[in-house]
Amino acid sequence: MEESNKRIFKNTVYLYFRQLIIIALSFISTRIVLDKLGVDDYGIYNVVGGFVSLFTILNSVLNSATRRFMAIAIGAGDSSALKKTFDTSIVLHAMIALAVMILLETLGLWVLNAKLNIVPDRMAAANWVFQFSVLNVIVTITQTPYTAAVTAHEKFNIYAIISIFDIIAKIAVLFLLVVIPLDKLIVYAALTFTVSLISRLIYIGYCSRNFPECRKIRMKADKPLLSDMLRFSGWDSFGNVTSIANTQGITLMLNMFFNTAVNASRGLSNSVTATIDQFVSGFIQAAEPQLAKFYAQNDDKRFEKLIFNVSQITLFMLAIIAVPVWMEMEFVLQLWLGTVPEYTAEFIKITIISCFVSYSNLMLIKGCTAIGRVKENSLYMAPAALIHLPLVYIVLKLGWSPVAVYWVSIIPSVMRMFIALNILKRFKRFPALRYFTTIFLKNMAIVILACVIPYIIRNMMAEGWLRFLVVCGVSVICTVILMWLLALNGETRKMVLKKVVNILSSQKK
Repeated sequence: MEESNKRIFKNTVYLYFRQLIIIALSFISTRIVLDKLGVDDYGIYNVVGGFVSLFTILNSVLNSATRRFMAIAIGAGDSSALKKTFDTSIVLHAMIALAVMILLETLGLWVLNAKLNIVPDRMAAANWVFQFSVLNVIVTITQTPYTAAVTAHEKFNIYAIISIFDIIAKIAVLFLLVVIPLDKLIVYAALTFTVSLISRLIYIGYCSRNFPECRKIRMKADKPLLSDMLRFSGWDSFGNVTSIANTQGITLMLNMFFNTAVNASRGLSNSVTATIDQFVSGFIQAAEPQLAKFYAQNDDKRFEKLIFNVSQITLFMLAIIAVPVWMEMEFVLQLWLGTVPEYTAEFIKITIISCFVSYSNLMLIKGCTAIGRVKENSLYMAPAALIHLPLVYIVLKLGWSPVAVYWVSIIPSVMRMFIALNILKRFKRFPALRYFTTIFLKNMAIVILACVIPYIIRNMMAEGWLRFLVVCGVSVICTVILMWLLALNGETRKMVLKKVVNILSSQKK
């Protein structure tokens, strides 16, 4: 277990180093893009890109299957199975890329030109964005097996380096956006695609050099393995289909009921929450391969402990970031964007609340996937998945504010948590009640308690840099103290203290 913890810790360090760089650069790039494109064109880019990503559902399904089967083959030390898995995944993703391209160039074009709410004089630019987005999706799909190989081998340092290169390249793109004297929206879409293509070539080069299974690709699928992956993906597909359909379906509904300015607010909200998501999910991403390996080794004790510990640490890190951000959201957005589109602050605040529910659930879902209970996971979560879009449609049809869309989105997240707990309890004798009380309820109560003092201070001071610094500092201190005393168990505290002592000792030397 100690060796496993060291590996997870090391991989998490790589991922969080990556995220710190990405967070800083992403906020800079979003401000520049919004300034150069304007609110309406930024909204067009988000709604068109969101629509195109609807067609990547099959890829997201097989991405999960590829990572799981490769991690199990590595855990079992079976190089032959690993090679077959990679070759089969290459064939599958090539087929998906072809199918997605056909659908987008037929049905997708019709929806873009006949159904989306885009002003007529920007339709030509929107079509160019659509075509570059299609190319970007094809590149992303065909890159998936190589990304899966890097994460399955737990080479998160390489994953971090390539991700940092990707965001730095996109920053460089913004300088070209300023100097190229053409339509800014079209230029931005073209340059973004170019960066994605370069990243894919880097992944291919690294994997071909370092992983034997990625060399001499045979475009021939192993039929038994293909059947297993499709069976796994077939049951996993429903959850992925509804997740992506709900996310992007909401974007399309907001566009149809309102306009591209609301889509710009949603795009900015997604940028902020995605940044938080990437930062706090690093520990889960680093731990995911270990879940599959513990399952392959029939080590139930470490499997259970990993879910508890990673969920606790993830919520701890989320609270440290989310509480101060939630308190001073309006001030932060004003500094970041200058002109803040309507609804942006409200969208982000409600999504942060939803994140506490979804992150309490994420390791549970990873556990269901690791033990191969994708069929049950998909079937039992059907009600939660199917209720989402109808709820959104109802509140919009009733004429409610776009903010209501975000509030109703919390309901399916709560339902999914109970379903995942039930599956793990049924098939792995997982202590569902203990998890719900000690991880979810306790952490939610602690977060609410941690907000009391910062909230009082916030209401006593005038908005400005002084209040921002004081409220953020007090928020972090309150959250850390309360989480340390009330949330972290003895084992986790010892692990954190040991890491701190080791770091201090190495610095003295």
